[in-house]
Amino acid sequence: MATTLPPQILSPPIRKTSDALLAKASNFGQLLEEVKKLAISKSLWDDEMQRDLPKKWEKHGDMIVFPQNSFTHINWRFIGRELWPIVAKSLNVARIARKRQIDEMRTAHVDLLFGKDGWVDYVDEREVRFCYDTTVRVFNNSKKTEMKRISKWACQGQTIIDLYCSLGYYSLTFLVACEARQVIAIDWNEEILESLVRSAQINNVDDRLLVIHGDCRRVSPNLAADRIYLGLLPSCRAHWLVACKALKVEGGILHINEIIDMTPEKPPAEKKKTVVVKKKVLKKQSTLPAVIENQPTSSGKDLGEEKEAGAPTIPEEENGEESAENGQKKKKFTRSASIVEEMENRVLPDVQIWKEFDETFQKLPAKLRNFANDCAQNCTRFLNNIHLSDHLYAVTIINVVRYGEVSKNQEHIVLELLCCPQNSSVEHMISKFTSENLKN
Repeated sequence: MATTLPPQILSPPIRKTSDALLAKASNFGQLLEEVKKLAISKSLWDDEMQRDLPKKWEKHGDMIVFPQNSFTHINWRFIGRELWPIVAKSLNVARIARKRQIDEMRTAHVDLLFGKDGWVDYVDEREVRFCYDTTVRVFNNSKKTEMKRISKWACQGQTIIDLYCSLGYYSLTFLVACEARQVIAIDWNEEILESLVRSAQINNVDDRLLVIHGDCRRVSPNLAADRIYLGLLPSCRAHWLVACKALKVEGGILHINEIIDMTPEKPPAEKKKTVVVKKKVLKKQSTLPAVIENQPTSSGKDLGEEKEAGAPTIPEEENGEESAENGQKKKKFTRSASIVEEMENRVLPDVQIWKEFDETFQKLPAKLRNFANDCAQNCTRFLNNIHLSDHLYAVTIINVVRYGEVSKNQEHIVLELLCCPQNSSVEHMISKFTSENLKN
């Protein structure tokens, strides 16, 4: 008697292709399915094209920005502009862009591939809204950690200068989260400043924002701010003096970003012993004429006679003291020269370490400690040259924030320095600038 097999054995279930599973499981699968279908319809599909598709991307509002090394296969060019509407539809967005390599002038580094314009709105986790044109500058996610740290500060009543404001990562944070009285934002890119103005308007803080276009070394106001934020990477060393000039007379705090080279120093190479080989020197008569003292000159006088018969010699009195014979008077310093001499003879205060940070500071790598001390010493000199008063200015290192390696042996830090007259209460000043916002 014949047995009947179950239907699932007679007709085994059809396995779904990996592409079909990907399409249901991820946005990448949906992207792959749609672009592959398009390429096959044009007889252009190649397995290498699948490897060329981006696995990750950035989303800015209704726009997706692909990495620079995506969609580079020659067959995508053969498909043409028909490709990008399919890509946008598969990812459920309205606009598509792709990053371009950043040049030295920090110009536009995103190409708009599909959509009307590059303007997007982005709202971060603190409810701060950023409005910017992605074809000019894309939001830098690496700044989020520092923005979050800044958000905790209480800056009511303070004036803050952001020397390189860019899209307003820190300017908007100080205004919206820290409730600063005023922020002066400086940048030399007018298109970026337009983004900052729009962002300030949609956050309703534009009445407390002053935007200045230009090089901060030329346009930054002096004696105006309680805090100066220097966020330029890899280094803002060229602007330390500008920052010191911008602080109010009563002092303030500097937040200095820097990339430190942490490459271990090589031990000094051992000097090789040099072997001196003595050579026999044959005595030969020199072919050079001997130098004869008091050699006659073309006028028939020897050098000794010329010296005696020459112009009157400078009197021997030291320091230009008055000579009774020729009536010469002592040279007097001008007022500016005397000020310079007085400044050079001053003993400037040593760099201080905040007592609550001292233990942590001593545990830092030597390169970080050396940079902090060097920066503080330079700022001490700048401040005392700017403010010629009876009270000297002192600088205290209050914090070094480490954000880890940005590339091999390159570490990003934020150094915070308190700058104030030597007779000020350091503890009072520090508490003023480190107090936290109760609303956060």
